Amino acid sequence: MASGPRKTKIAETPVEAAVQAPKAAAAEAVSETVAAVEPVVKKVVAEVKKAQASVQQAAVETAGSLEESFGAASKSLQVFSAKALEAYQANAAASVQYVQALSGVRSVSEAIALQSEHMRKQYEALTTQAKELTALAQQVAADAAAPLKDQFGKTFNKK
Repeated sequence: MASGPRKTKIAETPVEAAVQAPKAAAAEAVSETVAAVEPVVKKVVAEVKKAQASVQQAAVETAGSLEESFGAASKSLQVFSAKALEAYQANAAASVQYVQALSGVRSVSEAIALQSEHMRKQYEALTTQAKELTALAQQVAADAAAPLKDQFGKTFNKK
């Protein structure tokens, strides 16, 4: 079956014309709306990109501050550990000296006097050591927190 050339419609029916008019008006309204909204959307996209870059920069800076914080804490903990070891050694040496002195006593009253003297000295030494170690522990905390505190201050005070 051979079909002939198709005929192009030239005239619209009244129903087609009635449907086409609102379609054209709707298409024009959509185009106008898109044209009106497009600059706003572009502005919002630009602001989101700017905010994303700012957040990424803050994350990089915070990571650097964490590294710095851990480094500072590590150094302070080494000092604290050295001081604690020094205190342990001093207490061990005092205990050895006490036992040596105790082995040479000749009476119960002499042993009691020796024990009282040893306890007094150890109490004083432990009190001093506790104060020193407390101060060092506070320094460890301050050294560890300082970089983070500075970074958080910078991050949250940006305008």
